[in-house]
Amino acid sequence: MQPSTVSKVLRKLTEKEAKQQQVDWLFLNSEERSSPHMLCCTEGGRSLRISMPRGIELEENDVLALDDNVVIAVAAKPEELFVIPILKDVLEAAVVGYQLGNLHRPTRFTDCAVLTPADPMVADVLTRLGVMFESRNCPFVGRRYGAITKPHSHDHHSHSE
Repeated sequence: MQPSTVSKVLRKLTEKEAKQQQVDWLFLNSEERSSPHMLCCTEGGRSLRISMPRGIELEENDVLALDDNVVIAVAAKPEELFVIPILKDVLEAAVVGYQLGNLHRPTRFTDCAVLTPADPMVADVLTRLGVMFESRNCPFVGRRYGAITKPHSHDHHSHSE
């Protein structure tokens, strides 16, 4: 059987809808959620071919399809992360942000923490800075802030601007 092709997100799955309808979850880690093209399989065994426009990142509870009255939605797969509690000291927060940015580490922000993938180099930097953090296996979700670019800028990165 050919996999269904998904080229756009239909909507967000609401909490009420998740309780009332059958949901077939597509568990994806953060790298998979940011990949515009892939073949994958839902928890219920449905094959999907994801073909999204460039720059689209799938998010928790994105509805990708309906199949026989079953909602097919994205769930963030748990992964090894460092959880850094929200820092009350502005200087410490600025230094942590600077270091994570300088290391080009992806981050997500929740109401109570900064999340970043576990990495020995990051652990070393945070430890040397005396910043409290913990390793946790959890979904990499939260607010995401991408690169802010100038209008009509080209797709390149430079530290000289």
